[in-house]
Amino acid sequence: MGKVITNASWKGGTGKTTLAAYEVKILAAKGFKVLVIDLDPNCAISQVLKIQFKDFSSLEFLSGSWENSFEVYSVNENIDIIPGNLKNGLLNNIMDFSLKNALKRSRLINKYDFIIIDPPGFWGVHTRNAVFAADVLIIPGTCSKIDFEATKLFFSTLQHSGVEADTGICVNAYNEKTNLPGIWESYNSEFNKFIIKEPIPYIKSLKRLTDDFLNYSIQTHIKNRLNFFIETITGEANNA
Repeated sequence: MGKVITNASWKGGTGKTTLAAYEVKILAAKGFKVLVIDLDPNCAISQVLKIQFKDFSSLEFLSGSWENSFEVYSVNENIDIIPGNLKNGLLNNIMDFSLKNALKRSRLINKYDFIIIDPPGFWGVHTRNAVFAADVLIIPGTCSKIDFEATKLFFSTLQHSGVEADTGICVNAYNEKTNLPGIWESYNSEFNKFIIKEPIPYIKSLKRLTDDFLNYSIQTHIKNRLNFFIETITGEANNA
């Protein structure tokens, strides 16, 4: 059975889509079969993977209209996607466990090693579906005061929501020269055992990823840090 990884935040701008894209890229490069589900009406990760405006999307998958037939779209040998839909923001009358149930009923959960979910950057029905479907929940926050406070608020909300996923706080876009002084220490102190011990360095813009995602070259020191991140969230580090 595949492991479901959700990258979610209380707000936009935390780098969750960039992080999700690199999870997909690295896991696929390791030979794992990966399914991406784009729940964001902005369709950001669909743009990165260049699969957009298809007849079947996450709107149909969430709403249950796929029951007789559904389709996933191939990005390459190891990456498939159910793309986003600009109308996803209009889909509000669904249960919080619709995605989890759809993954089981469609048997997609049995066909992939990893399923990466990219929801919107706010606490709505799509994000709740992504959170409740997750085996691993990653909450990214950049090195700013507003992201730190938003992460605290989101984490507190999740603690009262019955979330069962293994949860990790990921400090994203880390740059010692430009970070708010003491912010890394604040994250560590606040989240303690939930913090992913190595921050993710600042990565160039999503625009560059979108232009040529599959061939985009990652700097060695960033790639090493991302590999550590992937090994941590998938449990590979514990098995090494």
